Amino acid sequence: MRKLACILAMSLMLWPACTTEQNKASQNENKETESARQQRRVYQAQIEAKLRELDHEIDALTKKLENANSEDRASARQQEYRSKAEQQMAELDRKRDAARRQLDKMKDSGPVAWQDMKGGIDAAMQNLQAAYDRAASKFK
Repeated sequence: MRKLACILAMSLMLWPACTTEQNKASQNENKETESARQQRRVYQAQIEAKLRELDHEIDALTKKLENANSEDRASARQQEYRSKAEQQMAELDRKRDAARRQLDKMKDSGPVAWQDMKGGIDAAMQNLQAAYDRAASKFK
């Protein structure tokens, strides 16, 4: 009986230590989760800002192409140029849509999954930037 009382007393003495450790672990997990949320918000804001910037640049390029189309429609060479330019603009639109879809998926993803999606978003943004650079170099 004494042994049982001793074991019970020791268990009660250790219980607060276990609870404290669990609380510390929970607090650390909450800090990590909040840190991940903050990283996600910052990353999302950066991507959205870059998309807005590229939207403005693509719109300016589109206007430039439209102005060139309205100025001269005569020669076959210019029609070929226009056709290629329109193809590149369509490619830009596809890549822009792909980047937006990736970003939207990330917005809907869980706090851990977005890290896995980051590589896809970065690749989509690089593809969009490269397509814009190619198109812009030909229209200048």
